[in-house]
Amino acid sequence: MGEEIQKEHFELADYDRFQQRLEQETVWLRSLFAKGAFDNSSRMLGYELELCLADEGGNPSKINSRVIEAIGNPLFTTELARFNMEINGNVFPYRDDVFGRIETDLAALFQQAEDAAGELGSQIGMFGVFPSVTREHLNPDTYMTELHRYKLLNRQLLNMRGRPVHLHLDGEEQLDIEKQDVMLEALATSLQIHIQVPFNEIVPTYHAGLWSSMLILAASANSPLVLGKCCWQESRIGIFKQSVDTRNRQEVEDHIVPRVHLGKRYIESLLDLFEDNFYYSPILPEVLDERPIEDLHHLALHNGTIWRWVRPIISRNRDGRYHLRLELRVVPSGPTLIDTVANLVFYVGLTEGLKTLGDQLTQVPFATLDTDFYRAAREGLDTRVHWPDGEEGALPQILLERALPLARDALETAGIEDSDRWLDIIEARIRTGATGSSWISRHWELFGDGARLVRDYIAQARTNQPVHLWQDPGT
Repeated sequence: MGEEIQKEHFELADYDRFQQRLEQETVWLRSLFAKGAFDNSSRMLGYELELCLADEGGNPSKINSRVIEAIGNPLFTTELARFNMEINGNVFPYRDDVFGRIETDLAALFQQAEDAAGELGSQIGMFGVFPSVTREHLNPDTYMTELHRYKLLNRQLLNMRGRPVHLHLDGEEQLDIEKQDVMLEALATSLQIHIQVPFNEIVPTYHAGLWSSMLILAASANSPLVLGKCCWQESRIGIFKQSVDTRNRQEVEDHIVPRVHLGKRYIESLLDLFEDNFYYSPILPEVLDERPIEDLHHLALHNGTIWRWVRPIISRNRDGRYHLRLELRVVPSGPTLIDTVANLVFYVGLTEGLKTLGDQLTQVPFATLDTDFYRAAREGLDTRVHWPDGEEGALPQILLERALPLARDALETAGIEDSDRWLDIIEARIRTGATGSSWISRHWELFGDGARLVRDYIAQARTNQPVHLWQDPGT
């Protein structure tokens, strides 16, 4: 999805040719799975972090291309809205001081973004949803990044839907909005974690990733305020599901599963997910005849337009070997760099710990896990969810008594250094209930001013104190 698309329009023949290439590449992929022809030894971690650009007054600043040009580093890319951009972090072996190396890498890249933005009169914020964005800032004519692929994606999604995009969030307040474009997707900014594991561990890691995604949502929540309405504790989950929904009215009535989802069922092989991609029509069916089947280019392009919260990815190492990894997508951006790394450590540690539970991960009905996922997104820490053994309890209790100890043990067993420093931040956040969402909600309750909220939030974030230690907005 990061590559530019050259086609201006797609005809029926393009879809037929793309489908043919997709089928050919899937046949090749099946042969790789049948032979187990994947890297079965490497463990690697990578990340992507989406950022918000605010002017000095705290309002969205539409200068992402200028900032990226000023940085001059290919690890920075644009996003759909001109007030967002993304860091594509470096990749590190999962061993020893991996989290310290990620922290150093992220801090250096973030500083490059801050310096370039500052020279242009803007500042960087990390939000799950940018609090000062108004409907005016979602006008594609003035705020959509000027790249062909974004305009094409917008047109293709609207053509597939045959109706406006409707966003409905029923939380503390109710938000209802319709738009004739996909700019609502620009509301959501996130941290995406890439975890590569040996081939023989990929299925239990996937199931563990589903569970850890549900469990971490409330502890990392940072997205309560959407267009001036207090919605879900982690509103990004609902926003993204609805804003890139390609289903037409008939498909909705037929209960076709949307392209954004946690999952449909537990799996026997990661191949099941790539096979399931045929369930969805291609959005950008550009055929590159010069790309050999072995590159799996069209398969990867199509897979990138199916936004599972735990997304399977197939790629190649530098030595040409294929590997499988998972993109863990549920964590919001921010609030601070130290909170960001703490979220990453907990997510990875919990996933690694949960996968040791083996068959227990698939005993609870998938529908129960899915329900808990959306409940945690809506209600945050004030909810009840299930543990993989089927026991239901208050989410904070489950996190403190079961999830955190499991993550600590898994990281210690793997020989990862200094992980307690990060997990202690998560524990304090859970015990106090002081998430980014709670701070944003409190500020909005007191002042009702999105631009002031952004200014005050960024000022607190620059201290790089974890959010549970931030001053109350009323003091």
